[in-house]
Amino acid sequence: MSEIRVDAIKTRAGAVPKAVDVGLNIAGNVLQVVNASTTTEVATTSSSFSDTGVTATITPSSTSSKIFILFTLHKFINASGAASDTKLLRGSTELLTTGYMVYNGGSTVMAQGTHHFLDSPSTTSATTYKVQFNSVDNSSDVRVVYDDSAGNASSFITLMEIAQ
Repeated sequence: MSEIRVDAIKTRAGAVPKAVDVGLNIAGNVLQVVNASTTTEVATTSSSFSDTGVTATITPSSTSSKIFILFTLHKFINASGAASDTKLLRGSTELLTTGYMVYNGGSTVMAQGTHHFLDSPSTTSATTYKVQFNSVDNSSDVRVVYDDSAGNASSFITLMEIAQ
């Protein structure tokens, strides 16, 4: 039986290697993080789903990896009794649809909503996630990343690859 003993293992740069540096994917570890945001306002009055501009692409390192998706939308609705749903997609595959992420009981409403989802894409190909929205009543003005007069509205998405 052979045995190898060393005092220390370092990367070429001299740092202590992480598990992923030596090809080990320990279950539960975050292997990579991708983040994207938008400050571009998008509006709809349709009950059909429209892209929000909130999108990001990740390339999983293993087919067994999970992707944890976290997204936040800044929404504005300009009609009493109006509502807006939100949809998360991987490519063209629907993963999650929320009912009434924002419901307007008054004259106008502005709100942020955050959602999360754990996906198992079973691929090592580049995978794109995007968020869509609609106007439930097919006529009310609904906007994502509505300019809140301070000019600092944004919506974002974060993708985290989790080793399994």
